[in-house]
Amino acid sequence: MQLKYFTDHAYERLLADIDKNSRFYAGDFGWLDDYFAGAGDYFQRSSVSVSPLSLYRAAAESLSDEQKAEEDLTNVRIVYDGMKNLTPWQASNKYMWTYLCHANKECWEYIQHRWLDANRESTVKTRFFVTTPGSLLNDNAISRLWWYGYFTYDESLSDPYMMTRILLTNQTVCSDVIDTLNRTNPNRMQGVLLAIEEFKEEMGSTKGLVEYVRECNRYLNRYAAVTVLDYLSKDEIKDIALGFLREVRKSK
Repeated sequence: MQLKYFTDHAYERLLADIDKNSRFYAGDFGWLDDYFAGAGDYFQRSSVSVSPLSLYRAAAESLSDEQKAEEDLTNVRIVYDGMKNLTPWQASNKYMWTYLCHANKECWEYIQHRWLDANRESTVKTRFFVTTPGSLLNDNAISRLWWYGYFTYDESLSDPYMMTRILLTNQTVCSDVIDTLNRTNPNRMQGVLLAIEEFKEEMGSTKGLVEYVRECNRYLNRYAAVTVLDYLSKDEIKDIALGFLREVRKSK
């Protein structure tokens, strides 16, 4: 399918009218043409073509954290495999992701199934739109899946999405790992994820994992101020991160 994107005017109008259009987001797909009737073209065509998306939606109405992680992992594979030809610059286009969420039936129905709740206006803004760099990576329902794949996909592994599975251990851990300097260095990203996986196995559960990971990220940022992490291998970074996690756990 050929990617399309909202014009700046159309995007701003939709964003401003979230309250007015709230009922549409809980209703049937396909209201954009009527909403923009008489306003001229509200989207433009990109020169980029990607594979059609057929997103997975778990059957349960209320998903456990484990089910959410599995659903996310499956959909990261679908979105990133189908749109792997995008460059990071193209994948930073907020108008493209927002259009995809509003005008692609598969994406629309997936967002309704996974994200829409009673707090509709807030959910619409965070899941259907991209409003900040942070929302591009962690909030928009579809762009987040692409970026999770981009940061963790590794063809050298028997399962190229092994790192993605670790990243999705916990949604808060996922956001914390992506939001830090980890994402600027593939070795740092993989080293941290490998440390998290081994540490989680040592603990035997994910209880308290969020705080451990946050402390580790803060430590690595301080460590990077005196040591150039860019020159370290993923195994070296893993050893540094895992050693810190073990010391913190021992002190508690």
